[in-house]
Amino acid sequence: MKKIGILLFSILILSCSSDDSSGNSNQNGFTFNGTFYEVKTVYINDENTTDSNPSDIGFSLVNKTSAEINSGNDLTNVATLNFDFNAVNVEQTTYTNILDYNGKINANRTSGSISGGTEILSDNETTLQANNISVTINNITSTTVNFTFSFTRTDGQTISGQYNGNYLTL
Repeated sequence: MKKIGILLFSILILSCSSDDSSGNSNQNGFTFNGTFYEVKTVYINDENTTDSNPSDIGFSLVNKTSAEINSGNDLTNVATLNFDFNAVNVEQTTYTNILDYNGKINANRTSGSISGGTEILSDNETTLQANNISVTINNITSTTVNFTFSFTRTDGQTISGQYNGNYLTL
């Protein structure tokens, strides 16, 4: 009888799917201080598409849909993460030399400008600077991108996440 109980318990444990939402292993977004922030829209902007000279290529991640962003309406509870690197093209590689970055949570957008909220990452603020950065582009096409990222601040806090989906250009 004890063996049957152990067998039934093992089957029960193995057959249960994990619905732990704290891992967010398949969701688009980033985690900061134990909280997950979903990313609904990614913009990629290449400042120079006319020749083969390197230029800034910017990534902007936002927790609002493009329809919300383009509506012109004021928005609350905005989470955003922005970074750029200097390159000719976005390639499938890992970028670690990212000098321009910032992030905010719980911000507002009023009349098109982001204000308030909590700054979580900033190359301009000593206490919010990252000393270890990794952005890995796994795949990119003319309409989709798959990448992972991690910014470890000098105080040890990490902002990390992933995105796999469509992107927009500015």
